[in-house]
Amino acid sequence: MVIARFYIKNGVQGVGYRPFILEQIFNFNLNGAPKNLLDGRVEVVVEGRKEDIEDFYEYLKAKMPPAARNPGLSEAEFGEFYVVDRTDAALALNLNQWNTAIPVVISINKNVMGLGEKMDGLGEKMDGLGKATRDGFERMGTEMHEGFERMDKNFERMNETLEALPERIARAFKDMK
Repeated sequence: MVIARFYIKNGVQGVGYRPFILEQIFNFNLNGAPKNLLDGRVEVVVEGRKEDIEDFYEYLKAKMPPAARNPGLSEAEFGEFYVVDRTDAALALNLNQWNTAIPVVISINKNVMGLGEKMDGLGEKMDGLGKATRDGFERMGTEMHEGFERMDKNFERMNETLEALPERIARAFKDMK
C-alpha cells in the first residue's frame, strides 16, 4: 500500500467536488478523503495500491462534477501523508453541502420545464408545415412533459432522503460507539 497526495485548483470549491471525489475513492477501492483548503484548492490524500491510485488520478483528470469549469490537478506525490478514513469523511460531509445543491437542481428543473412549454407552443405554430410535423412536436412535448414529471418525482424522493440524512448520520455515529 502506498499513499499519494495531489491538489485540484481553479474554482473547485462549492461545486460538488468533495462528494464527487469521495464517490470515486469508494469506486476505486481506495481509502482517503478530499479536503477544502483556505486558498480555494481541494487537497486529496488517498491510500491503496499504486495502480489503483494512478487509475483514480487519471479518471479525475478526465472527469469532473457538472458544475466544475476548468479544474487543474497538480502532479501526484507519493509519500507519507496523513490519511483520513473514507467512511469518516463521508459522514463528515455536512448537510449544508447537500442543501446548497438542491436550489441549483430545482433551478435547472424549472428551466427545463420552461423549455418543454416553449416546445409545446412551437408545436402549435407549426400548423403550416403539415400534420406530420405538428404531430411529431406534440409527441415530443408530451414525452418531455412525462420526463419532467418523472424528474419531479425523483427530486421529491431526493428531498425525502435528504430530510432523513441527519437521523441516518446520528444512527451511524451511535453504531460506531
